[in-house]
Amino acid sequence: MKSGVAVLALGFAALIVQGALARVLPPPWCPDLAWLVVMGVGLRWPGFLSGMFIALPLGYAMDLLSGSLMGQHAFMRLVTYLVAAVASRQLDLTGGLPVAILVFGMTILYGLGIVATLSVFVGSGNMGVGVLTSAMGHGVANALAAGPMVALVERVLAKFSDEEIGRRATLPIGIHRRSIG
Repeated sequence: MKSGVAVLALGFAALIVQGALARVLPPPWCPDLAWLVVMGVGLRWPGFLSGMFIALPLGYAMDLLSGSLMGQHAFMRLVTYLVAAVASRQLDLTGGLPVAILVFGMTILYGLGIVATLSVFVGSGNMGVGVLTSAMGHGVANALAAGPMVALVERVLAKFSDEEIGRRATLPIGIHRRSIG
């Protein structure tokens, strides 16, 4: 419970920092820090279904702050979480380069998903070369920021998960099981 609240607070803080960075950096070069928190949760969260309760509120918060269709970012962040969670359980994503490659590819798919949902619900999505080049630039920015953000998610999980694991231990500290015979 504490780790979930801590990661949610990290995600909301990432939204605030991302908003401040967006004032300085041009749009494709500003990393999506809250999305990277969702990726980090997908890659490092110990449970599978409970991580969705982190991804959805961060997506709805992005919907509120960005002025997009309600539920659009929430849906796409849920898909992002599920893909990252499945990928982390099937692939060896322990190094920085595999995570950066996954983040780059998922950023492009995320951008295409946003444009596709706009074209379905509003009819204004235009998938052209400009969308792909912007998504690639955004993918590079996210790939560069992925290492520190995933490491930060890992640190938060490690800090707050130890207390929960220690409390739920079946044996009190200092008592060890020994075999008879």
